Amino acid sequence: MQTLVGIVIPIYKESISTLEQKSLLQCKKILGHYPIHFVLPEGLKAPYVQEYFPDASLEFFPPSFFTSTKSYNHLLIDPAFYARFSQHEFILIYQLDAYVFQDELVAWCQKGYDYIGAPKLKKKHWENKDAFQWPLIEPIMMNGGLSLRKVAPIIKFLNWYHRLFGTWPANEDSLFSVYHKRAFPLRFLLKLPTWKEALAFAFEQNPQISLQLNAGKLPFGCHAWEKYNPSFWEPFMEEKES
Repeated sequence: MQTLVGIVIPIYKESISTLEQKSLLQCKKILGHYPIHFVLPEGLKAPYVQEYFPDASLEFFPPSFFTSTKSYNHLLIDPAFYARFSQHEFILIYQLDAYVFQDELVAWCQKGYDYIGAPKLKKKHWENKDAFQWPLIEPIMMNGGLSLRKVAPIIKFLNWYHRLFGTWPANEDSLFSVYHKRAFPLRFLLKLPTWKEALAFAFEQNPQISLQLNAGKLPFGCHAWEKYNPSFWEPFMEEKES
């Protein structure tokens, strides 16, 4: 029987940093009641998985997919990757530079988007809050590090892309955002949010401006928080962890 959503956590190291541990513990606290899957290279020993998530499933893939950002992108554009999680209607990709503030996951699934992640805003977005928002005409890049993906449409999209064009030359999230011209002919195959809707899902760059654009409300989560203005996030995280 298919369930609504599962959490997919990619890992590639035998040990994790303090900040990665912080991310993992918050995932357990907020999302630990969902099915958890760790994606890791064959042969990797990662004792922290058993420590924090003893009931999680381990999904092993060839080590060649974990040697670089480029090889990881190849894994995420392989239809076979998503087929591994076909028991779920959606999967939430949760890399260990992500953080979630509250459990809104079911509500986001119910919106029915095929792909959603933290939007990479441009100057025009914060200078003009009513900037053009139709994603079919002006798509926005949405980062895949914390992203919700609808499994069946993603598989269909990838099968069509590979049939028509072959190898995707860039980052996997730019393909699913239909951000580059090469993917544009397939834009009708994915239901994507507007940039404002995506902002309510997750922040990445310019979190202070993003909070203003989101009417002062925290998003479901954030990505790369330790890279983009970590001091902004500290009080919010301390409150959630207290």
